[in-house]
Amino acid sequence: MRLRLDAFDFLLACPPIRSVAARSHWLFSGECLHRAGLRALACQRYATAAELLEGAAVSYRERLMPEPLARARVHQLMARACAGGGRASPLSLEVDRALTRLQRIESPVPPFAMVPAHVLLASWLESDEPSEIAGRLAA
Repeated sequence: MRLRLDAFDFLLACPPIRSVAARSHWLFSGECLHRAGLRALACQRYATAAELLEGAAVSYRERLMPEPLARARVHQLMARACAGGGRASPLSLEVDRALTRLQRIESPVPPFAMVPAHVLLASWLESDEPSEIAGRLAA
């Protein structure tokens, strides 16, 4: 049994529940975990974001949802790259490559609207610091 997408979203704001949810991907939907991972990414809690996005990816894979799975993996790469220093990180090139394979992806800036992947890629390429991406996408 999975909890409804929006009904218990607020629970993921609590760190202990968030930790359990990331490891128990069957408890929350992939969409819910993905959104929580994006919130953590926006707040620069990169390790938490990567963990939640891993849970989302496992859920998407089990439900045979390849497009959301690919988007979750790109966001997870972004979280890991940001944790490793942003554009200076060796993972940055992997983020570039992954974004070129997508058409659309959720913006890492609240309210996490879908944006063309090339727009996010341009923001990613122009930023020196992870926090700059938000400013470039908001403009």
